[in-house]
Amino acid sequence: MKKYQVVFFGTSEFAIPALDALAKSPELSVKAVVSQPDMPVGRHQKLEPTPVKLYAQTINLPVLQPEKIRKNEDFYDLLKELEPDLFVVISYGQILPKKILDLPKYGCINIHGSLLPKYRGASPIQHALLNGDTTTGITFMKMNEKMDEGDMLVLKKYDILEDDTFETVYKKLAVLGGAMAPLVANDYLEGILTPIKQDSSKATTCGKIEKNDGYIHWNEQSAKEIQNRIRAYTPWPSCFTTWGGKRLKILSAKIGEAGTTLKPGTMRVIGDALQIGTKEGTILPLELQLEGKKSCDTKTFLNGNWEKILAQPELGS
Repeated sequence: MKKYQVVFFGTSEFAIPALDALAKSPELSVKAVVSQPDMPVGRHQKLEPTPVKLYAQTINLPVLQPEKIRKNEDFYDLLKELEPDLFVVISYGQILPKKILDLPKYGCINIHGSLLPKYRGASPIQHALLNGDTTTGITFMKMNEKMDEGDMLVLKKYDILEDDTFETVYKKLAVLGGAMAPLVANDYLEGILTPIKQDSSKATTCGKIEKNDGYIHWNEQSAKEIQNRIRAYTPWPSCFTTWGGKRLKILSAKIGEAGTTLKPGTMRVIGDALQIGTKEGTILPLELQLEGKKSCDTKTFLNGNWEKILAQPELGS
């Protein structure tokens, strides 16, 4: 039986289920894995391999880690020697130039964490949560030179749960994409799938998340908006405010009862609960972390800070 030759491009944990499934497929042969270079991590800036590299090594796949792929003839020649039928790209981190996109016999497939054309770009899961969407999903598409604008092959919907966060949706979509990757790749290679052009008039884009995006503006954001931000930005960059000159992270929260009002950014203790006013409505933190302390539930936080809250109830604006 003929096996199609595949080169896999991926870097983050999101890509691992797809790599695992493709490597186990009887119809496909993963010849190599391309991942970002090892990155400096932590206070001592120790070089750490990417999650995809670590996993590829456990299943004995060769890993290529070019610093850049544009105008890199040595890297191009290495890929060409592999005689690839298909590139599969998921959460890689560099844009593939046309010369590389044209190298595989059947082109390149990308697995993207949204229902395109919605949320093209780097942070589709976060933006689905930020906007309070009730559905998201993954899209398998043919790649072209533009960002997430290629013809679509398969879309698979996922219904977002009320308690879903970035972390839970990320894991669920990664598993979903991985489970479907071999079948979609093989059907595409066999000519079973019909590519569908995206309707660019319905497209939205989303950029990278920055470290300070999680700062809470109590006067400008409603309780629902803040709750959505907490869901989208936990665990990174986290949603945070300031209190007494220190950063206070809110790691999870629920919305207060309708009609409850409190001055934006003001804390009020009600039994074992902590209530905070927003532009519209209130939120009740469920898990918090004060700078220099471990994360804790609200009751534990209040036990250590009750008197200080009474004396200084105002949070950063």
